[in-house]
Amino acid sequence: MPDALLCLLAFLTAAVVAAPGAAPRLYPLLILAGCVSGLLVLQILPGLPPVSAADRFLYLLPVLLLVDFAETMLPQRIHRLLQYTLLLTPVPVILYRSVWLTQPAEATIQGLTPTGWLLLACLTPLPLTGAVLLRRLMTISSRPSITSALPLNLVCCLLCSGVVIMLGGYLKGGLLALPLAGSMLPLALRNGFGKSQPDRPLPLTYCWGSLCCLLLIGLFFGRLTPLQCSCFAAIPLVTALPLPTGYAEPCGRRQTAIRTALTALLCSLLLYQAWSVFAVRMLPLLAVSQHLSEQP
Repeated sequence: MPDALLCLLAFLTAAVVAAPGAAPRLYPLLILAGCVSGLLVLQILPGLPPVSAADRFLYLLPVLLLVDFAETMLPQRIHRLLQYTLLLTPVPVILYRSVWLTQPAEATIQGLTPTGWLLLACLTPLPLTGAVLLRRLMTISSRPSITSALPLNLVCCLLCSGVVIMLGGYLKGGLLALPLAGSMLPLALRNGFGKSQPDRPLPLTYCWGSLCCLLLIGLFFGRLTPLQCSCFAAIPLVTALPLPTGYAEPCGRRQTAIRTALTALLCSLLLYQAWSVFAVRMLPLLAVSQHLSEQP
């Protein structure tokens, strides 16, 4: 397992770098700087050319943030078109040249197997569908706690999914979640508990696209099960659950706290299930390995 202190340092470094105040339209650049700082602490740098799904994901990150950075510079329709087009790319980018698409034992069609074409057809629209649903919920709802709690929920889902991926054995894929979540944490805390109305827009393309890419990496190259992947992708929708009117406050902080606590509870259940599997399958092997290493 990775060094816990190093993981904590990477998370805090990303959060500190992304924390300084800046104009709302410049905040995506701070988030990117925080993420890069955390990756440097972990000594995770993408290869050139990229040779793994994690490398391709890291090259996709600046593109995701570039769309959010250009939100105030482009007409709304053009920005929305770029955003939705880019959210169609995570599945092809993550699975590019992998055995899931080009299994040599099967006949290929235009370089891809029939299974590969089926995977692309079924999975490619899912990140876009989730982003459209989240944006729709934030647009039609009059409850500010939904917009306030969403960044916190995404941070929680990123952290927990990363730990689950690491428990499954894919350390590098899981470690990517630490600088990603750390770079989003200042925005999440500011919007959730800072002011009555969030003054910095959520970089939806970056936040949601990062979660989708991480879940795809864990699903296809780690030991993340389809059920776990589906649950982590669906948990952010908890922010849209209606709450009794008795919990309403002018600033909505209590509602934000309740939504975040519910998200944390659901993520904790997934973590407990992953730890149970890890304890049964891996802990005995680690104990044997440590015993053998101690022998002269």
